[in-house]
Amino acid sequence: MAVPFVSRKRLNPQNLDAEAKYYAAPAYISEIDVNDIASEISENTTLTPTEVFGVVRSFLNIVPKYLLLGYKVRLDGFGIFKAGFSGTKCGHEKATEVSADDIKGLKVLYTPDTMLKNKLENPTFVKLDSKYLPAEEKENVS
Repeated sequence: MAVPFVSRKRLNPQNLDAEAKYYAAPAYISEIDVNDIASEISENTTLTPTEVFGVVRSFLNIVPKYLLLGYKVRLDGFGIFKAGFSGTKCGHEKATEVSADDIKGLKVLYTPDTMLKNKLENPTFVKLDSKYLPAEEKENVS
């Protein structure tokens, strides 16, 4: 399988006064959702798409619970999800001075599993004409 890409015009974030240039960027053809994935999984198992969908939805409802409880969630062959914080930019001199007020937000961090990384190693790439992209993807593409 070849990974599709397009030429996308971008500003240089290190020099916003410089003229924008074209860079290779991933081409997102469309989206697939849980229903699509459930249907494909059901083709390779004895489960119906509805049964697979139910399992996946249950899984997606349970993962946030464990992230909020402080667990890392490992999906063997896929990776690890864990909670991370966005915080204030200033540190404290003493550990006792750190409080919940220093935390400004929660985010989900993902580290891919080695098996997944290996499957994505050495891809081939194919440049797409922008006419094959959805309208929302055509902006700044050449």
